[in-house]
Amino acid sequence: MTTLEKDLEVQVEQVLHSKSVGRVQKLLRSKSGVLMISIISFLESALPIPIITDPFLIAVILANRTKTALLVATTVVSSVVGGLFAFAVASLFFDTMVGYLSPEIMAEFQTMVSSNQSDTFMLTLVGAITPVPYTIVAWVVAVIEGGVITFILASVIGRGLRYFIVGYCTYRFGPLAISYAKRYIVLTSVIVLGLTVLYIWLKM
Repeated sequence: MTTLEKDLEVQVEQVLHSKSVGRVQKLLRSKSGVLMISIISFLESALPIPIITDPFLIAVILANRTKTALLVATTVVSSVVGGLFAFAVASLFFDTMVGYLSPEIMAEFQTMVSSNQSDTFMLTLVGAITPVPYTIVAWVVAVIEGGVITFILASVIGRGLRYFIVGYCTYRFGPLAISYAKRYIVLTSVIVLGLTVLYIWLKM
């Protein structure tokens, strides 16, 4: 076994044996398993909180690979619904929300607004695939009055691609999934960002 493989195994073990993910694995074996990953995925998209769905999805798929397709589909749908929730809240109550947001979140929000004035599809796609906070992207799209149908379509494509990569890597490579998923998500993110920059440049 190579040093890289040993390091990856240690990383996976840390993820799988953390208290929160451990609870998810236990719930997966019960009737509440799919519901649990749905809640996590929804919360990550709906609220600006430090939750990352990917390691939870990896953990629950490793616990039962026969449910891979169901878990990926559920995660995608819940994430998009969470994004719609964030979109709706920002549309209706953003002026009220401002007073409760941290300076860091507001700074990130204002940067996105100033640099993305029109293209709802590309902005949403970038937020759905890359590490850019998807919740904040949903807020930005709502505030600049982007189309909700376009937002949903881009969210389904982006979130679907991201979680398909995670699900496929986990099903295909098992404990090495974290390494492969990170590699492909980073590559996909770079490609999407590059195409976005090119698209914006051509529109100027």
